Amino acid sequence: MAEAFLHGYTGFVGTASTGGSRGIYRIRLNAATGEIHVLDTMPMYHAGYLTISKDRRNLYVLSEGMTFKGRASGGITAYDISDGKFEELNWAVTGGQRPCFVYCDDNSAEIYVSNFYQGTMAAFRRQDDGRIGERLVCVKAHDTTPVGPFLHCVMKSPAGRYLAALELIGGSIYIYDCENQYRLVWKEELEAHSGPRHMVFSEDGRFLYVNRQDDEKVSVYYFAPDSKRILTHVQTISVRTPDMKGKTEPAAIRLCPGGRLLAVSNRGMGRENREDSISIYGVDTETGRITLISVIKTEGEMPRDINFTPDGKFLVVAYQFQGYPDLFRVEGETLIYTGAGCKIPSPVCIAF
Repeated sequence: MAEAFLHGYTGFVGTASTGGSRGIYRIRLNAATGEIHVLDTMPMYHAGYLTISKDRRNLYVLSEGMTFKGRASGGITAYDISDGKFEELNWAVTGGQRPCFVYCDDNSAEIYVSNFYQGTMAAFRRQDDGRIGERLVCVKAHDTTPVGPFLHCVMKSPAGRYLAALELIGGSIYIYDCENQYRLVWKEELEAHSGPRHMVFSEDGRFLYVNRQDDEKVSVYYFAPDSKRILTHVQTISVRTPDMKGKTEPAAIRLCPGGRLLAVSNRGMGRENREDSISIYGVDTETGRITLISVIKTEGEMPRDINFTPDGKFLVVAYQFQGYPDLFRVEGETLIYTGAGCKIPSPVCIAF
Protein backbone atom coordinates (compact mmCIF):
# COMPACT_ATOMS: atom_id res chain seq x y z
CA MET A 1 0.00 0.00 0.00
CA ALA A 2 1.42 3.38 -1.01
CA GLU A 3 2.20 5.89 1.74
CA ALA A 4 -0.41 8.61 2.16
CA PHE A 5 1.05 12.09 2.03
CA LEU A 6 -0.73 15.35 2.66
CA HIS A 7 -0.69 17.54 -0.44
CA GLY A 8 0.44 20.59 1.52
CA TYR A 9 3.58 18.84 2.70
CA THR A 10 5.28 18.77 -0.65
CA GLY A 11 8.09 21.32 -0.58
CA PHE A 12 11.33 22.43 -2.17
CA VAL A 13 14.86 22.92 -0.85
CA GLY A 14 17.49 25.21 -2.38
CA THR A 15 21.13 24.19 -1.89
CA ALA A 16 24.58 25.72 -2.25
CA SER A 17 26.76 23.97 -4.83
CA THR A 18 28.99 22.16 -2.31
CA GLY A 19 29.13 18.71 -0.75
CA GLY A 20 27.67 16.93 -3.75
CA SER A 21 24.57 19.08 -4.13
CA ARG A 22 22.39 18.45 -7.19
CA GLY A 23 20.61 21.82 -7.16
CA ILE A 24 16.92 22.03 -6.20
CA TYR A 25 15.39 19.19 -4.19
CA ARG A 26 11.68 18.42 -4.22
CA ILE A 27 10.73 16.78 -0.91
CA ARG A 28 7.67 15.25 0.69
CA LEU A 29 6.97 15.11 4.40
CA ASN A 30 4.90 12.20 5.68
CA ALA A 31 2.65 13.70 8.36
CA ALA A 32 1.92 10.30 9.90
CA THR A 33 5.52 9.10 10.33
CA GLY A 34 7.38 12.41 10.40
CA GLU A 35 9.71 11.23 7.65
CA ILE A 36 11.11 13.44 4.88
CA HIS A 37 11.79 11.94 1.45
CA VAL A 38 13.49 13.38 -1.64
CA LEU A 39 11.20 12.97 -4.64
CA ASP A 40 13.49 14.33 -7.33
CA THR A 41 16.04 17.04 -8.10
CA MET A 42 16.60 19.78 -10.66
CA PRO A 43 20.15 20.90 -11.57
CA MET A 44 21.08 24.49 -10.72
CA TYR A 45 24.29 26.25 -9.69
CA HIS A 46 23.99 27.71 -6.19
CA ALA A 47 20.22 27.23 -6.04
CA GLY A 48 19.77 29.49 -3.06
CA TYR A 49 16.62 31.23 -1.96
CA LEU A 50 13.33 30.10 -3.49
CA THR A 51 9.62 30.78 -3.15
CA ILE A 52 6.34 29.20 -4.21
CA SER A 53 3.53 31.33 -5.61
CA LYS A 54 0.42 31.52 -3.44
CA ASP A 55 -1.58 29.65 -6.09
CA ARG A 56 1.05 26.86 -5.89
CA ARG A 57 1.45 26.82 -9.66
CA ASN A 58 5.00 28.12 -9.82
CA LEU A 59 8.37 27.93 -8.12
CA TYR A 60 10.92 30.74 -8.44
CA VAL A 61 14.55 29.97 -7.61
CA LEU A 62 17.58 32.22 -7.37
CA SER A 63 21.01 31.25 -8.62
CA GLU A 64 23.15 33.04 -6.04
CA GLY A 65 26.44 33.17 -7.91
CA MET A 66 28.47 36.03 -9.32
CA THR A 67 27.68 34.90 -12.87
CA PHE A 68 24.65 33.38 -14.58
CA LYS A 69 24.39 32.15 -18.17
CA GLY A 70 27.68 33.91 -18.97
CA ARG A 71 26.59 37.26 -17.51
CA ALA A 72 28.03 39.13 -14.51
CA SER A 73 24.81 38.75 -12.54
CA GLY A 74 22.80 36.34 -10.50
CA GLY A 75 19.81 34.61 -12.04
CA ILE A 76 16.21 33.66 -11.38
CA THR A 77 14.43 30.67 -12.92
CA ALA A 78 10.71 29.92 -13.07
CA TYR A 79 9.29 26.40 -12.84
CA ASP A 80 5.84 24.93 -13.43
CA ILE A 81 4.96 22.81 -10.36
CA SER A 82 1.22 22.53 -10.98
CA ASP A 83 -0.40 19.08 -10.93
CA GLY A 84 2.77 17.37 -9.75
CA LYS A 85 4.97 18.75 -12.54
CA PHE A 86 8.50 20.10 -12.02
CA GLU A 87 9.41 21.73 -15.34
CA GLU A 88 11.54 24.75 -16.16
CA LEU A 89 9.68 27.59 -17.86
CA ASN A 90 12.25 30.36 -18.36
CA TRP A 91 14.93 32.42 -16.65
CA ALA A 92 16.22 35.99 -16.31
CA VAL A 93 19.25 37.78 -14.95
CA THR A 94 18.53 39.65 -11.73
CA GLY A 95 20.50 42.84 -12.43
CA GLY A 96 22.97 42.27 -9.60
CA GLN A 97 25.32 39.66 -8.15
CA ARG A 98 24.64 37.29 -5.25
CA PRO A 99 20.83 37.64 -5.22
CA CYS A 100 19.65 36.32 -1.87
CA PHE A 101 15.86 36.73 -1.53
CA VAL A 102 12.89 36.31 -3.88
CA TYR A 103 9.22 37.07 -3.24
CA CYS A 104 6.20 36.46 -5.49
CA ASP A 105 3.05 38.59 -5.22
CA ASP A 106 0.22 36.79 -7.01
CA ASN A 107 -2.19 39.71 -6.73
CA SER A 108 0.01 42.24 -8.53
CA ALA A 109 1.56 39.55 -10.77
CA GLU A 110 5.05 40.69 -9.83
CA ILE A 111 8.23 38.99 -8.60
CA TYR A 112 10.79 40.81 -6.43
CA VAL A 113 14.49 40.03 -5.94
CA SER A 114 17.13 41.50 -3.64
CA ASN A 115 20.65 41.61 -5.09
CA PHE A 116 23.14 41.54 -2.22
CA TYR A 117 26.04 42.98 -4.21
CA GLN A 118 25.12 46.28 -5.91
CA GLY A 119 22.35 46.57 -3.30
CA THR A 120 19.46 46.61 -5.77
CA MET A 121 15.82 45.59 -5.70
CA ALA A 122 14.58 44.22 -9.02
CA ALA A 123 10.91 43.77 -9.89
CA PHE A 124 9.73 41.51 -12.72
CA ARG A 125 6.36 40.97 -14.32
CA ARG A 126 4.84 37.54 -13.65
CA GLN A 127 3.13 36.36 -16.81
CA ASP A 128 -0.18 34.51 -16.87
CA ASP A 129 1.53 31.14 -17.31
CA GLY A 130 4.00 31.86 -14.49
CA ARG A 131 6.94 32.77 -16.68
CA ILE A 132 9.23 35.63 -15.69
CA GLY A 133 8.32 38.63 -17.79
CA GLU A 134 9.96 41.99 -18.34
CA ARG A 135 12.05 43.60 -15.64
CA LEU A 136 9.98 46.55 -14.45
CA VAL A 137 12.57 48.31 -12.33
CA CYS A 138 15.96 47.91 -10.67
CA VAL A 139 16.24 50.29 -7.71
CA LYS A 140 19.43 50.83 -5.72
CA ALA A 141 19.14 51.18 -1.97
CA HIS A 142 19.91 54.65 -0.60
CA ASP A 143 22.80 53.68 1.65
CA THR A 144 25.69 55.96 2.61
CA THR A 145 28.11 53.49 4.22
CA PRO A 146 31.54 53.20 2.53
CA VAL A 147 31.07 49.51 1.65
CA GLY A 148 27.32 49.33 0.96
CA PRO A 149 24.64 48.92 0.10
CA PHE A 150 24.07 45.18 0.61
CA LEU A 151 20.38 44.44 0.18
CA HIS A 152 19.50 41.17 1.89
CA CYS A 153 15.71 40.75 1.89
CA VAL A 154 12.60 42.06 0.14
CA MET A 155 9.00 41.32 1.10
CA LYS A 156 5.58 42.66 0.10
CA SER A 157 3.13 43.80 2.75
CA PRO A 158 -0.02 41.63 2.94
CA ALA A 159 -2.17 44.51 1.67
CA GLY A 160 -0.06 44.39 -1.48
CA ARG A 161 0.95 47.95 -2.24
CA TYR A 162 4.19 48.40 -0.31
CA LEU A 163 7.48 46.54 -0.45
CA ALA A 164 9.92 46.37 2.46
CA ALA A 165 13.66 45.83 1.94
CA LEU A 166 16.53 45.31 4.40
CA GLU A 167 20.04 46.70 3.97
CA LEU A 168 22.38 44.54 6.04
CA ILE A 169 25.57 46.58 6.54
CA GLY A 170 24.09 50.06 6.88
CA GLY A 171 21.28 48.74 9.05
CA SER A 172 18.21 50.19 7.36
CA ILE A 173 14.65 49.22 6.42
CA TYR A 174 13.33 50.70 3.15
CA ILE A 175 9.66 50.94 2.22
CA TYR A 176 8.80 51.32 -1.48
CA ASP A 177 5.43 52.25 -2.99
CA CYS A 178 4.95 49.74 -5.81
CA GLU A 179 1.92 51.61 -7.16
CA ASN A 180 3.87 54.87 -7.49
CA GLN A 181 6.84 53.84 -9.64
CA TYR A 182 8.45 51.99 -6.73
CA ARG A 183 9.19 55.30 -5.01
CA LEU A 184 11.01 55.18 -1.68
CA VAL A 185 8.54 56.45 0.93
CA TRP A 186 10.27 55.53 4.18
CA LYS A 187 13.73 54.74 5.54
CA GLU A 188 14.09 53.38 9.06
CA GLU A 189 17.62 53.39 10.46
CA LEU A 190 18.48 50.76 13.05
CA GLU A 191 21.27 50.96 15.61
CA ALA A 192 24.83 50.61 14.35
CA HIS A 193 26.08 47.04 13.95
CA SER A 194 22.60 45.55 14.12
CA GLY A 195 22.68 43.78 10.73
CA PRO A 196 19.01 43.38 9.76
CA ARG A 197 18.85 40.16 7.73
CA HIS A 198 15.36 38.70 7.23
CA MET A 199 11.83 39.80 8.07
CA VAL A 200 8.21 38.72 8.10
CA PHE A 201 4.91 40.60 8.23
CA SER A 202 2.11 39.58 10.54
CA GLU A 203 -0.80 38.01 8.67
CA ASP A 204 -2.93 41.14 9.12
CA GLY A 205 -0.06 43.35 7.91
CA ARG A 206 0.04 45.54 11.02
CA PHE A 207 3.44 44.40 12.30
CA LEU A 208 6.87 43.76 10.81
CA TYR A 209 9.34 41.43 12.53
CA VAL A 210 13.06 41.79 11.67
CA ASN A 211 15.91 39.57 12.87
CA ARG A 212 19.34 41.17 13.37
CA GLN A 213 22.32 38.92 12.72
CA ASP A 214 25.05 41.15 14.14
CA ASP A 215 23.65 41.97 17.60
CA GLU A 216 21.51 38.81 18.00
CA LYS A 217 18.13 40.48 18.40
CA VAL A 218 14.64 40.74 16.89
CA SER A 219 12.90 44.07 16.34
CA VAL A 220 9.15 44.61 16.05
CA TYR A 221 7.61 47.55 14.15
CA TYR A 222 4.07 48.79 13.77
CA PHE A 223 3.40 49.22 10.04
CA ALA A 224 0.97 51.99 9.10
CA PRO A 225 1.46 52.97 5.44
CA ASP A 226 -1.41 55.47 5.51
CA SER A 227 0.07 57.38 8.45
CA LYS A 228 2.68 60.10 8.56
CA ARG A 229 5.05 57.68 10.30
CA ILE A 230 5.00 54.44 8.31
CA LEU A 231 7.13 52.39 10.72
CA THR A 232 7.01 52.79 14.49
CA HIS A 233 9.37 50.80 16.70
CA VAL A 234 7.50 48.61 19.19
CA GLN A 235 10.14 46.37 20.74
CA THR A 236 13.63 44.89 20.42
CA ILE A 237 14.38 41.61 22.18
CA SER A 238 17.32 39.20 22.29
CA VAL A 239 17.41 35.75 20.69
CA ARG A 240 19.55 34.57 23.62
CA THR A 241 19.05 33.24 27.13
CA PRO A 242 21.41 34.27 29.96
CA ASP A 243 23.17 30.87 30.03
CA MET A 244 24.27 30.98 26.38
CA LYS A 245 28.06 31.37 26.07
CA GLY A 246 29.07 31.38 22.41
CA LYS A 247 28.19 33.91 19.70
CA THR A 248 25.39 33.19 17.30
CA GLU A 249 24.00 34.85 14.16
CA PRO A 250 20.24 34.86 13.55
CA ALA A 251 19.53 33.65 10.02
CA ALA A 252 15.85 32.95 9.24
CA ILE A 253 12.67 34.29 10.83
CA ARG A 254 9.25 32.68 10.31
CA LEU A 255 5.76 33.14 11.72
CA CYS A 256 3.74 30.03 12.38
CA PRO A 257 0.45 30.03 10.42
CA GLY A 258 -2.09 31.71 12.64
CA GLY A 259 0.57 34.07 13.97
CA ARG A 260 0.79 32.75 17.52
CA LEU A 261 4.47 31.72 17.37
CA LEU A 262 7.58 33.32 15.88
CA ALA A 263 10.70 31.24 15.23
CA VAL A 264 14.27 32.42 14.56
CA SER A 265 17.15 30.15 13.53
CA ASN A 266 20.53 30.97 15.09
CA ARG A 267 23.80 29.91 13.46
CA GLY A 268 26.55 29.13 15.96
CA MET A 269 29.84 30.94 15.31
CA GLY A 270 33.26 29.39 16.03
CA ARG A 271 34.22 25.85 16.98
CA GLU A 272 33.81 26.13 20.74
CA ASN A 273 30.62 26.86 22.67
CA ARG A 274 28.55 26.67 19.50
CA GLU A 275 25.06 28.06 19.98
CA ASP A 276 23.22 26.55 17.00
CA SER A 277 19.61 26.92 18.09
CA ILE A 278 16.01 27.93 17.43
CA SER A 279 14.48 30.79 19.42
CA ILE A 280 10.72 30.48 19.94
CA TYR A 281 8.59 33.51 20.81
CA GLY A 282 4.97 33.86 21.77
CA VAL A 283 3.20 36.63 19.82
CA ASP A 284 0.57 39.02 21.17
CA THR A 285 -1.45 39.51 17.99
CA GLU A 286 -3.07 42.70 19.34
CA THR A 287 0.08 44.62 20.30
CA GLY A 288 2.60 42.81 18.11
CA ARG A 289 4.92 42.32 21.07
CA ILE A 290 6.78 39.02 21.45
CA THR A 291 7.95 37.06 24.48
CA LEU A 292 10.88 34.62 24.39
CA ILE A 293 9.51 31.21 25.39
CA SER A 294 12.55 29.00 24.83
CA VAL A 295 15.81 28.58 22.94
CA ILE A 296 16.15 25.03 21.64
CA LYS A 297 19.67 23.83 20.92
CA THR A 298 19.73 21.98 17.60
CA GLU A 299 21.37 18.65 16.84
CA GLY A 300 23.03 19.97 13.68
CA GLU A 301 25.33 22.89 12.88
CA MET A 302 24.48 26.03 10.94
CA PRO A 303 20.63 26.06 10.85
CA ARG A 304 20.52 28.32 7.79
CA ASP A 305 16.77 28.18 7.16
CA ILE A 306 13.61 27.06 8.91
CA ASN A 307 10.01 26.88 7.77
CA PHE A 308 6.65 25.80 9.11
CA THR A 309 4.41 23.46 7.18
CA PRO A 310 1.32 25.25 5.80
CA ASP A 311 -0.87 24.01 8.67
CA GLY A 312 1.69 25.00 11.32
CA LYS A 313 2.00 21.46 12.72
CA PHE A 314 5.70 20.98 11.90
CA LEU A 315 8.87 23.06 11.70
CA VAL A 316 11.61 21.93 9.32
CA VAL A 317 15.20 23.01 10.05
CA ALA A 318 17.93 22.83 7.38
CA TYR A 319 21.59 22.47 8.46
CA GLN A 320 23.87 23.89 5.80
CA PHE A 321 27.08 22.45 7.24
CA GLN A 322 25.84 18.94 7.91
CA GLY A 323 23.58 18.44 4.92
CA TYR A 324 20.23 17.28 6.23
CA PRO A 325 16.92 18.67 7.52
CA ASP A 326 15.55 18.12 11.02
CA LEU A 327 11.88 17.92 11.88
CA PHE A 328 10.11 19.31 14.95
CA ARG A 329 6.45 18.87 15.81
CA VAL A 330 4.69 21.99 17.08
CA GLU A 331 2.70 21.32 20.25
CA GLY A 332 1.23 24.49 21.75
CA GLU A 333 4.22 26.74 22.45
CA THR A 334 6.71 23.87 22.39
CA LEU A 335 8.77 22.18 19.68
CA ILE A 336 9.12 18.39 19.99
CA TYR A 337 12.10 16.89 18.16
CA THR A 338 10.83 14.26 15.74
CA GLY A 339 14.05 13.18 14.05
CA ALA A 340 16.57 13.81 11.33
CA GLY A 341 15.43 13.85 7.73
CA CYS A 342 17.11 12.54 4.60
CA LYS A 343 20.47 13.66 3.24
CA ILE A 344 20.34 16.94 1.29
CA PRO A 345 23.78 18.51 0.78
CA SER A 346 24.22 22.19 1.80
CA PRO A 347 20.52 23.15 2.26
CA VAL A 348 20.01 26.91 2.48
CA CYS A 349 16.25 27.49 1.93
CA ILE A 350 12.99 25.60 2.44
CA ALA A 351 9.63 26.45 0.85
CA PHE A 352 6.22 24.78 1.21
